[in-house]
Amino acid sequence: MNKENLNLNYSQQTDGLLYPLIQISSQAEADQQPLGKYGRMSLNYLRNHHPHRLMSLKMQGNLMKKMHQIDQEANERMQQLTDQLLRLQPIPQTEDTLERTRHLNQIKSTAEELVLNEIILRPR
Repeated sequence: MNKENLNLNYSQQTDGLLYPLIQISSQAEADQQPLGKYGRMSLNYLRNHHPHRLMSLKMQGNLMKKMHQIDQEANERMQQLTDQLLRLQPIPQTEDTLERTRHLNQIKSTAEELVLNEIILRPR
């Protein structure tokens, strides 16, 4: 089969091979932008628990756009929760760096658990 039969555009790489230029969504910018931690987590959750919803988003061309929205929403919520928890439980005023780090890690862990339950593990 040659490339003319497929109606695809190709790019030639330095290794001399032709690679098809394929888009996952209807927006090339969303496909080119790397997906963050929470977007990848949401994508894996959809893939493992809601494959029909994943396929629907792919077919509509909205998969990557939705994953980027979820990633952004989760990062914003993570920041809000971390700030709120730090106001409720400020970092201890001590010379012990490990104690301060432990406290901050505990707050981030709590905020991330909330973000996972509120945003990531909710099918859209």
